[in-house]
Amino acid sequence: MRDWILGGGMTGLATGLASGFTVLEGLDRPGGICASYVREGYRFEVGGGHWIFGADPTMARLIGGASQIRSYRRRAAVLFLGAHEDTRDLRNVIVPYPIQNNLFALPKDLRQAALADLLDATPLDEGLSMALWLRQHFGAALCRISFDPFHERYTAGLFREIAPQDGYKSPIDKVEVLRGVDRENTDAGYNATFLYPTSGLDAVSDWLAKHCQITYGAAVSRIHREDRTLELSDGRAVPYETLVATAPLNRIVEMAGLQAALGAPDPHTSVLVLNLGATLPDTPLARHGAHWLYVPDSESGFHRIGYYSNVDSLFLPARCHGDPGRASLYIETAFQPGQRPSPEATRALTSQIVAELRRSGLIDTVEAEDATWIDVAYTWRRRGSDWIPRALSACHAGGIEPAGRFGRWTFQGISASLKEGLLLGTVLRQLQGG
Repeated sequence: MRDWILGGGMTGLATGLASGFTVLEGLDRPGGICASYVREGYRFEVGGGHWIFGADPTMARLIGGASQIRSYRRRAAVLFLGAHEDTRDLRNVIVPYPIQNNLFALPKDLRQAALADLLDATPLDEGLSMALWLRQHFGAALCRISFDPFHERYTAGLFREIAPQDGYKSPIDKVEVLRGVDRENTDAGYNATFLYPTSGLDAVSDWLAKHCQITYGAAVSRIHREDRTLELSDGRAVPYETLVATAPLNRIVEMAGLQAALGAPDPHTSVLVLNLGATLPDTPLARHGAHWLYVPDSESGFHRIGYYSNVDSLFLPARCHGDPGRASLYIETAFQPGQRPSPEATRALTSQIVAELRRSGLIDTVEAEDATWIDVAYTWRRRGSDWIPRALSACHAGGIEPAGRFGRWTFQGISASLKEGLLLGTVLRQLQGG
């Protein structure tokens, strides 16, 4: 056996399904960060909410083979907690997403200033940092209260250095901007509708794994390009001819001994996901119904609150399905590489987040609590950097095929990852005469 797939996440599993290659997974389960689990009856996900957007009918049928799926129309918003000097007057204001298309929800003076900025914008994208790109596209007023402080938290401070990316997540359309000056206008963006399997994401990964050849507890520690062998964490060495690697590209480069030749990798951010099961106060603020909230001004540093149970009450304990007074939620806080907090610091941050949520009137009693760490959560690119194509080329020269969201250092959702894996696996099978 000489053909392997490193990593049993969605891309790796789909590639294994289509190619017949053996998947090597370091954990004792498939799915990677796309896995569900239960604490005190509350269903959570390892990586926070991962909703399936952009699924075409074929991908929906594939996922539907593992679990019943439901379709949802996105309900997202920006929540101002009023914890920042520039947002004091916006305390507890909720603005439907995307904020630039829903200026009606802002106070009159701020609405007029933001509208003038947006209508006057003449972006020049060449060579800009993300911070300057945001300023050119959205103007000073919205950047001051929302885009700058949010991206400070979302990128852990990197947005002043990195190149802009994923502009489709915050679309600019002046017709839509004007439409939202006096009424709600919420259908823009890349995930206006999405799917989710009622049995959880782990049902999908389990189904895929059952149709693959997969070995658990098989973590790869080194890739020896010269003699085409893999060194496993238990000391075994196995030869490879074809190697699909779905680990983060910086980790693939490290395992393959390519760091010196390629130099410093493009940056990434890690995320601490705090999963909570909680009771909610009986207030419109706490029971807003949004699937997730972008928070630009939290004191404790988190940038997003997601509500699993506002997507589907199946995330609540069975005894509480349909109970508006309970929520299964996740809170995301970003960190730069190498800044993982210690267990003590994680507990302290958890306490700060919970205290802020209570102080803000968003939750009451915590009934379940669990924190997970995603080491490479969001990938970025330095301005003018060619590290990604050079890294991919060096890997290809060593017989390594990086694949997936993290392997190719790009952003894509679950559906695109599955489709990429199926296409790659089909091509590999054909190349081997299958």
